[in-house]
Formats: sequence, structure tokens, C-alpha cells
Amino acid sequence: MSATGWRRTVLALAIVALPVRPQTPPPAMAVPRQLSLEQAEKLLVERNLSIAAAKSGVDASKAGKAIAAYKPNPVIELGSEQIPFAQPSDHGLMSLPRFFTTDPNAGANPVWTLQFNKLIERGGKRERRTEQAGFVLDAAQASVLDTTRTQLFLLRQAFTAAILARENLELAEKTDAQYAKTEQLTSVRVETGDAAKVEIYRVHAGRLQFQQAILQAKTAYEQATRDILNILNARVEEVQTGAPDPTFPAALRTAPLEIRDAFQPRVVVSPLDELKRIAGDERPDVQAALALLHAAEKGTQLAEAQRHRDFSVAGEYQRVGSDSSLGVIVQFPFFLYNNQKMGIVQASAMQRAADAEYRQARTQAVTDVEKAWQSHLNAKKALELYSEDNLKQVEKLRDVAEYSYKEGATTLFELLDAARTVNLTLQAYNQARSDYQMSLWLLEQAIGRTLP
Repeated sequence: MSATGWRRTVLALAIVALPVRPQTPPPAMAVPRQLSLEQAEKLLVERNLSIAAAKSGVDASKAGKAIAAYKPNPVIELGSEQIPFAQPSDHGLMSLPRFFTTDPNAGANPVWTLQFNKLIERGGKRERRTEQAGFVLDAAQASVLDTTRTQLFLLRQAFTAAILARENLELAEKTDAQYAKTEQLTSVRVETGDAAKVEIYRVHAGRLQFQQAILQAKTAYEQATRDILNILNARVEEVQTGAPDPTFPAALRTAPLEIRDAFQPRVVVSPLDELKRIAGDERPDVQAALALLHAAEKGTQLAEAQRHRDFSVAGEYQRVGSDSSLGVIVQFPFFLYNNQKMGIVQASAMQRAADAEYRQARTQAVTDVEKAWQSHLNAKKALELYSEDNLKQVEKLRDVAEYSYKEGATTLFELLDAARTVNLTLQAYNQARSDYQMSLWLLEQAIGRTLP
């Protein structure tokens, strides 16, 4: 081989792949001001950062599976030895170094070596690695679903809090408006001498709690909408602007979102045993733990396969001065110090740990269903207390109290007491509806899917 050919060979071996430029992610979906839960659930998948991180884990696991399936890269070695650079000449001067010629009178001649080395794996190591990486990928995909399950529950929880705050605000505003009428009526009665002046102070003091309830409901709504934006990875400035809905409570129009959803009570028809079965078999975190268990099993098999000796085969071309030669080299290890037994012990311990985590995940899933079921039963009983007839009686109590006060048949104290009773009852009714809605969301989170 000529000197030019050697230089071309070295340049060819030095070529590397160009780095791949990362792709720009697509723009996130906009957040409308009038946001429904259905819209928010779609935005959740596109914008939530926890879900995005879990998706990146899937991409990493896909790359890991591809890497595990690769065969070992061959190795090319290029070496040179015995390059003469200091040799006396006939005139006593030093000659130039010799790189590619033979001098039979010299004690050293240049040696160039080109070796191609290939590792041969035995015992099915690559297959075990690929199968293990495949189960790790399954676990990563299940983790995306589990993260979505958790974030979806947080989103629904925030929506329920916003709906409850809006309902309580409308109730407080209605009660405050009725109190304002009572305050005007009391002023008229004081002016006509039908009531003492102290009644004005009493009715004014009684109205303060409902004005405070308005402020508390407004604050709760503001906080809930910002929780929604936080889960959707959106700032207030990113919400689409638009004309506010005139039917929406005026006190809430300064909030970044208009939540128009209402409580939607549903009847759970599936028995407890069926829900427990679904959670124990299908919940994403259980599926992730099962996939990791399978990966650990493959890891044990891979550790056992390490006891099969790999060997490498090399083909060699060697040039000594002007002469060329070929050779073959075979290498294989001796297990003098590490016989791979401890690797098997380690992998077996990791498999036992993965098995325990899988069984714990199933137990936790079933426990979550049982707790959610009890919460649902209690919420159902509480909501049943507020039947249509009971609510009508509450409304009738307020109407009767107001009429009796106008006619002078009852005192202001009795009217205020009746108004507080009605308000507390309706607040409890709103809370019961909220608790029932949350019990449904909790059941769906516990089983990891929509209720059958």
C-alpha cells in the first residue's frame, strides 16, 4: 500500500456523523377565556409539563431499546512501530526517517498494522437486553398514562372548587340582595315608629356576614382558576381575550377564566368488586410496576447470560518495511476474578424488589378504590338529604319569614335567624353537590379510567 493510500485510510476512519439538530416543538394550544372541563382536558394533554416530562421519558426509553438491540461495534486499529529516525550514514550524518521502505542492513524496519476486531456475543445477551429495554419502554408509556391520571384529577378538583365558589357567590349575592330589601323595610318601619332604631343596626350587622361570604367566594374562585392555569402550564397573559359573558356573575369577571360548567351527578352502576378488579389489573401505575417486574426478570436472565464467554475475532494486515502479511487473532476472557455470580445475585435481588413493588402497587390500587367507594357512599347519602321537597321547604321558610316580618307578625331577630338558617342550608347543599362530584372523580382516579 502506498503512502497516499495509507493517508486516505486514516482520513476515512476519522469521518464522524454530524450532530442532529433538535426539532422545535409545536406551539401550545391557546387557552380560551370561557373554558369548559372538556376543553381543559384536551389542553391538559398538550400543555401540562408533568405529562411532557413523562413523554420525554418514553422517547428516552425508545432510544434505549434501539441501543440495546445494536450489535457491538467493530473496532479498527491502526498502529505503527519501529520507525527509524536516527541512522548513521556513510558520511557520518543522520539520515531522514524511513516510513515505508526496508533496509536489510538496519536493525529496525518500520511496521504498520491494520486490525479489524469484532466482538461475538454469546448466550443471547443482545436478545435479553432488547427484551428488557422493551419492558422498560412499556413502563415509561404506562407512566405517561399514570401522570395523566394524576394531573387529570387535579384539574377536575380545581374545576369543582371553581364551580362551588361560583355557586356560593351567587347564593351570597342573592341573600345579600334580600337583606338589602329587609334593611330598606326596617328603615321604613323605624321612620313610621313601628320599630326601634336599634333594629337598623341589627339588620346592618347581620348583612356583613353575607358581604364577607361574597368576598370569600370570589377569592376561592380566583384561586381555583389560577390552579387551573397552573395545571395547564398557562399564564394569565396567555388566556385569549374576548367579550365577557353578560350572564356570568359580575363579581367574577375580573378572574382570568369563566368556568360555566355545573355539577353533573351520575349514578355509579358498577359493583365494588368490579371496580377493584379494574384497578388491580388496568390502572397505569400497576401496569408500570408489572412492566418493571418483567424488565427485572429479563435482567436476571441477562445476568445469567453473562456467564457465557464472549470472544472477539480480529483480522490483521501488517506491513513490515516493504513486506506485507496477514493474520487472524481470537480473544476470549478467563473468569479468574469475576465469575459473574455476584451479578446474578444482584439481579435476583432487584427482581425480588420489583415483585414487591408490583404487589404493593396492586394493593394500593385496591385500597384506593375501597376508600373512594366509601367516600362516594357517604357523599351520596349526604346529597340525598337535600331532596326537592326539602329544598322547597327551605325556600318556603324564607318566604314565610319575610312575609311575616312585612306584616309585623314576627320580629327582625326571627327574620334574621330564618335567613341564616336558609343560607347555611343552601351552602351545605352546594357543598354536598361538590362532594358528590368529587367522589365520582375520586373513583375514576382510583380505577384509572372512566367509570363503566
